[in-house]
Amino acid sequence: MFINKNVQLCSIERNNEMLDCVKVFFITAVLLCGNLCMAESTQRNDLLEKGEFIQVPGPNPILTTGPEGAWDDYVIETGGALKDFGTYYLYYHGSRKEPWAYQIGIATSTNPLGPFKKYEKNPIMTIGPRGSWDDMHAAHAIIIKEGLNKYYMWYCGHSFDYPGEKWSIGLATASSALGPWKKYENNPIIDDFGYVSAVVKVDGKYYLYSQYPIGSTADDYGPIALAVADKSEGPYKRYEGNPVMAKGQWGEGDDSGISAVAINYSAGVFHAFYGGVKAYNPRMLSRESIGYAHSFDGYNWIKYGLNPVATRYANPNAASFAELRTIWEPPFIYVYHTLRYNEPITLINHKVHRIFKLLLL
Repeated sequence: MFINKNVQLCSIERNNEMLDCVKVFFITAVLLCGNLCMAESTQRNDLLEKGEFIQVPGPNPILTTGPEGAWDDYVIETGGALKDFGTYYLYYHGSRKEPWAYQIGIATSTNPLGPFKKYEKNPIMTIGPRGSWDDMHAAHAIIIKEGLNKYYMWYCGHSFDYPGEKWSIGLATASSALGPWKKYENNPIIDDFGYVSAVVKVDGKYYLYSQYPIGSTADDYGPIALAVADKSEGPYKRYEGNPVMAKGQWGEGDDSGISAVAINYSAGVFHAFYGGVKAYNPRMLSRESIGYAHSFDGYNWIKYGLNPVATRYANPNAASFAELRTIWEPPFIYVYHTLRYNEPITLINHKVHRIFKLLLL
């Protein structure tokens, strides 16, 4: 994970209407089918038949680090995004500089573009006691609501006792989007499965996507793997054909792997927006823009031929759009993501230190 300071939003438009005001945070997109639609198949992706993606950057950031002394005064990064009863919930993980410990907070707004207000009882999910599987970090909250008052949070944890890049995935439940959240007593529900990135429930099955193995394609990056279960708590079966979404070919914008993927299921199609990475050394010089892919079964994915659909070049001084999450409100798709800046940059003891922002496109 990267050290980031603020948050940003974007949205994707699904028809040919233009915005009346450019002071908004979104990717406005209409997708062209081109050669991506299967001519010999009756399966259709309505989103890809609308037109082309149009990216319209807006005012950012929408969320920043806390005041000095706060639990999130040094770094914040994007977590889950949820709309519930007219309120928009933006989950994020943050930490102070010392001790370094990611924990999960939440901010709310009545508008997808903000302003977002941090919850006064943050953090809503804290690290576990010493010796537990999540005693070092608790991060990457993914939220699903089922019924009127049942909320599930999948998150990943890291322990002082874990070697290297071992991150496991846990579950928590609540009767409100704000919590209080109760950790599942048999956590972790998936041991050593990287950064949880998306969970989608389709036909009674939970499709859990994660960036795994971490660092297998570049430092802190990897492909996207899938595990499936009949219950929220599992047991989860890892797909034997993993990864389901691999890095691109050399020279493409995602030839070094993927940072995260946001997935929505609509009209028989799995839609994915993902952070495609071109890595550089040191890691903090790596570049990320947002790509699109679709699948009819959740296992086999087709990347959009005109990726990226949201390029970092549209944001002045942007280095990477990472850790993205989405809220769909046709004709718009709002994409919340972490933003890392090109400058200022300071080289100290061969390490690169940057100021980051978590942005809403």
